[in-house]
Amino acid sequence: MMLNKKAGIAAVALLTTVCLSACGVVPGVTVEQIPLPAPGGIGDAMTVHTSFENALNLPNKAKVKLGGMNVGEVESIVAKNYRAEVTMKVSKDTRLPIGTGAELRQATPLGDVFVALQPPADSSRGFVTDGESLTGPTSAAATIEDLLVSMTGLVDSGSVSSLQRIFTELSTAIGGNAPELRGAIDGFTTAIDKFNKNSAAVDEAMATTAAWSKELADGRAQIAAAVNKLPAAINTVNSQLEMILTTFDKSNKVTAATNDFLNSQQADFTELLGHLNTTLVALNNSAPIFGPLADRLAELTPKWAKSTSGSAAAVSAKVYWLTPGVGFDAATRLPEGVDITNGMHSMEQTLARIIARLTGTKGCCS
Repeated sequence: MMLNKKAGIAAVALLTTVCLSACGVVPGVTVEQIPLPAPGGIGDAMTVHTSFENALNLPNKAKVKLGGMNVGEVESIVAKNYRAEVTMKVSKDTRLPIGTGAELRQATPLGDVFVALQPPADSSRGFVTDGESLTGPTSAAATIEDLLVSMTGLVDSGSVSSLQRIFTELSTAIGGNAPELRGAIDGFTTAIDKFNKNSAAVDEAMATTAAWSKELADGRAQIAAAVNKLPAAINTVNSQLEMILTTFDKSNKVTAATNDFLNSQQADFTELLGHLNTTLVALNNSAPIFGPLADRLAELTPKWAKSTSGSAAAVSAKVYWLTPGVGFDAATRLPEGVDITNGMHSMEQTLARIIARLTGTKGCCS
């Protein structure tokens, strides 16, 4: 058994020596020229294109992964317009939605770079076919060089010292104040516990808020329509504002004139009201007389008609002969103006006597 192990070790050592000797003998052979093992096993493949701003350290035949699974390999890398145009072979069994992106990643800081496909959340626009290019975003993961540069900047800029100072000052601030810190922690814990107990009410409030938000969103069209009508209404009022101001100005002038009239005619208006009051009092006092007088005139009218039967000319003649003048004295003369006045007085006396006889009173001229 020991002999077999020794023989195997010797064979491996001999083979390694031969290989190293061959590499040293064959001129121009370098490590970069040694091909990487192909992933294989992708079956029928389709060609897919993408591009990166920086494809440093991306080797040919690099793996193409989707969700951590190998689905293809890099076929070629070409620099064009300051970008790295990458052609990949992807298994036809892999369905890539339109909008899929790509990212260069490394499993470990010193591991191989591979292409990680990033499908979009929405796949309703269809899928990528053979020969098409990815339309999603592309990016390159940080390389080991970038990580080392960032670490150097962190250390050189004093960030580590600043972080250490922060922890030291925080420790100093907390030191000696343990009871206060414990009280703050207890209060915070109590608040969280109450909030947890009232989570149902909080959920209900959030649901109500969501319902209100939905109603507000549903009524957004009506609100927008009302807001759109508001400028037109404001413009209409603004266009009529001058006329409204003119109307107010005229109303002020009328009011001022009315005040001036009332102030200047106040005494006359008061006197007019006094006279009107006197007239109304007199009418009130005379109201009881109008009824009986109307009744007496109703009784007198037929009797007056009988006593003055005939034409209007006869009545005029009788009235004429009541006046002094022709036929009353020896000195007969033509009627004059004074005769008319005297005749009117005679007529008044005659009417008074007639009314006295009718009413059974003496009248005014007994």
